[in-house]
Amino acid sequence: MKSTRLLWRTAGAIGLLSTLLFLFGFVYAVQTTLNPKPTELGQAPAPTPQPQQNALDSSKIQILALGDSLTKGTGDTSGKGYVERVKEGLAKDLKKEVFVWNYAVIGSTTQQLLDSLNKPGSQLPDFIKQSNVILLTIGGNDIFRTGVNGNNILNSKGELNIDMDSLAKNLPEATARLDKIFARIAELNPKAKIVYTMFYHPFLDVDPDRKGSKAVQDFADAAFRSANRYSNITVVPTYDLFQQNLLKYLYNDHYHPNQEGYARMAERVRQVLE
Repeated sequence: MKSTRLLWRTAGAIGLLSTLLFLFGFVYAVQTTLNPKPTELGQAPAPTPQPQQNALDSSKIQILALGDSLTKGTGDTSGKGYVERVKEGLAKDLKKEVFVWNYAVIGSTTQQLLDSLNKPGSQLPDFIKQSNVILLTIGGNDIFRTGVNGNNILNSKGELNIDMDSLAKNLPEATARLDKIFARIAELNPKAKIVYTMFYHPFLDVDPDRKGSKAVQDFADAAFRSANRYSNITVVPTYDLFQQNLLKYLYNDHYHPNQEGYARMAERVRQVLE
């Protein structure tokens, strides 16, 4: 008799447990039907972010240098400019072979560089795709050449010979072209480290009203806004490197850096590549 009662009690407990499990499953099913989570609507779960490969992790580093005379190294009697100094610094820091393709063109403007990037048959897109680091300076000729009255930036009295109204008028178009240059290079190589080095005001000592400074700053602001859209583009300012000791770091043409000036630029570029 006792064994019979125990059997019925066990069966009852099992039945009660089954009923509770059924009710719990029913309530859960209703809840998920009425209030489905995003992944239950057929959407895939958000992928786990993967660490981005560092462009400097390659066994050897290829640098591509683009732009104008600053990247060409004009004014440096040693012939190194900032590009070769960056190359030497990276080779020392990374203990790897570092190579440079320097396709900078003296006097180049944003329009000319943009045309080169989009020209059918141009090799630049292929060079960009193969590079780990892309160094770029452009825009100085747009600013300081387009507003010149006559042929000389300085007049016979050594005063700045630039029509600031004309310069300001050309600024929006120049910065728009820079934005397209950034977009094109980043599209061709989204993994490379792209470093755009801003130009400075080489005529600060003969510009008491600082009109040229405003143009340089406006261009720099636009460059930062454009670069902020790309994770692999860094803008390096140089205005402060020349501001206090301008003539100490300029070549005798009163425009390009000298050997010391380029060394300061190179050090700053190396810092953002660390």
